Order: sequence, then structure tokens, then C-alpha cells
Amino acid sequence: MNKTDYINVRVNKETKDKVEVILKELNLKMSDAINLYLNQIVLDEGIPFKVRLPKYEKAYQELEKAIGFNAFGGGKPSPYARNILLLYAKEEIDFETAVFALGRER
Repeated sequence: MNKTDYINVRVNKETKDKVEVILKELNLKMSDAINLYLNQIVLDEGIPFKVRLPKYEKAYQELEKAIGFNAFGGGKPSPYARNILLLYAKEEIDFETAVFALGRER
């Protein structure tokens, strides 16, 4: 297929640099990867992956609800507790550490 059209895209430099390292390992040029992506959109008749909020946002919201109803008697968690929950939701701390830290607030 003849390539006769252009797409100009502005991207974050850090992201572009990381992608270039990965593509180099795959022996692909950026234009090859973009063409693969565009062709996959045509084949799937849509974006070829789920588009959603980051996992930790949903996990954080669910944890906040659970903590609010269970540990705080239906009230809202304190700013300290919210920070602990966010760290857990981002998987920066494990469950046991989060429970321990929440227990220290009382």
C-alpha cells in the first residue's frame, strides 16, 4: 500500500523517548508502530484496547466507600486515611501496611 499522507502529532517528550527505546528493541520505527495501530483500529472497527481510568482510581474509590461505611461508621475518611487509601490503591503499599497505618490514626 502506498503511503502518501502525513499525520503530525504532538506528544510528551518523555513518553516519546520511552516508546522509541521499546520500538528499537522490537526493530520498529515510530511510523511503523503508528501504522500498525491505525490498521488495527480499522480491523477492530474501534480502539484495539479498553479505554478506562487508571486501575488505582477505581480501586481507591471502592476502598474509600468500604472504609467510610465500615471503619468510620458511614462517615468520610480523614485526610490521613484518604492518603493511606490512595497509596494502597496505587499499589505503593500492601494491604497489611494500609491496615496498620489506618489503625495508627485512632
